[in-house]
Amino acid sequence: MAPRPLTVGDLLATHDALLLDAYGVLVDGAGALPDAPAFIAELNRRGTPYAIVTNDASRSPATYVRRFAGMGLATVVTGASDVHAQNRKKKEEAPPPDPPVAKKAVTLPLAGVRWGQNPKQVADAIDAILDEDYKPLYKNVQPGVRMKELDAQLAEDKSQFRRSRIDFGKTPTGVDATPLRGEYTYNNKEAMYTLTRKGANTYFFFIQERLWKLIDEPKLGDASPHGKNYQDAVIKMATNFGVPGRVVPPDGSTRYALEVDWKDATTHLRAIQRGDAAIAIAYEDNATLANLNTLRANKPANDSGIDPDVAAVVRGGGGDPGPPPDKNKKK
Repeated sequence: MAPRPLTVGDLLATHDALLLDAYGVLVDGAGALPDAPAFIAELNRRGTPYAIVTNDASRSPATYVRRFAGMGLATVVTGASDVHAQNRKKKEEAPPPDPPVAKKAVTLPLAGVRWGQNPKQVADAIDAILDEDYKPLYKNVQPGVRMKELDAQLAEDKSQFRRSRIDFGKTPTGVDATPLRGEYTYNNKEAMYTLTRKGANTYFFFIQERLWKLIDEPKLGDASPHGKNYQDAVIKMATNFGVPGRVVPPDGSTRYALEVDWKDATTHLRAIQRGDAAIAIAYEDNATLANLNTLRANKPANDSGIDPDVAAVVRGGGGDPGPPPDKNKKK
C-alpha cells in the first residue's frame, strides 16, 4: 500500500517549529513556488514559529522580507534571525521602523468622506453615495408602486447607517468578539458606524465625534480588483504604491492578525489578513495617530472588574483588612 501523502496539518501537528529553505522550497528564480504563499499564511495564522534559511549572506533578513513580500510571501523577521543583530548585542530592541512612504497617494475608498468630519457630515456623504448607487435602479422603473418601493428602500438604507452607531463607553460591546477588537478603546468618547453596501462592510471610527479611521472589507476573488487572495492583494498594493509594505506580525494585545502597511502625508494604510482569502483595509488619520495617547486618556483597568479587596490580595496588597478599629475600646 502506498503511504498516505503528508498534509500541512500533519506536519504542523508533529513539529513545534520549522526551518524552511528559501530557494527550491519557497521560491525559485521566477518567484514564489505554488502554494508557498498559502503555506506561509497558514504558519502566520497558527502562530507556528519558523525560520527561513539560506546560504546567501549578501542580503539582510529585512531585505529578504521585502523581496518575499513582493512575491506574495508575507514572512515575518525577528531580531533573533539576524546574525549581525545578535553580534551587536543591543541592550534594548530597536523600535520597529516606520511604514514605507507610498510613492502614490493613499486615497479613502468613499467619495466625499474626509478625516475630521463629524457623524452628520459623514452621513450626508453616505447619502450622496447611496443616491448614486440607486440611480441605475430608478432608470429601469416607471412612476408607481415599484418607484415608491425604491424610495422606501433607499430611505431605509440611509437610516440604517445612522442607526448603526455603537458607543464604546463604560459597558463592553459585542464588537469585542469580532476581528475589530483592538481597533478602539472604552471610555474615551469613541464610536463606530457601519455601512453595508454591495455585500461588503465599511466601518467608520470616531473619536471625540471626529472621523479618524475607516476599515473596509472588500471581497476577494478572481473577479475582484483587489486580488484573488490576501497575498495577491498585498502584491497589487505594493505595485500600486511603488514600494513593498512593512510586514507587522500580530502582538496579541492590539493587533491580532498579520498586517502589511504603508503611509503617505495624511493617511496610514494597513492591509490586515483575515485568512488567506479575505482582507480588511484600515485607513487611519496620521494627525490623530500622532495624538492618540492623549486622546485615549482613560486606559483599560487591569483588574477585569474584580472586587478591590480581592484585587489587592492578588496584587500582594495583603488579606482581609478586617473591621475598622473600635475607637471606644479601652487600651
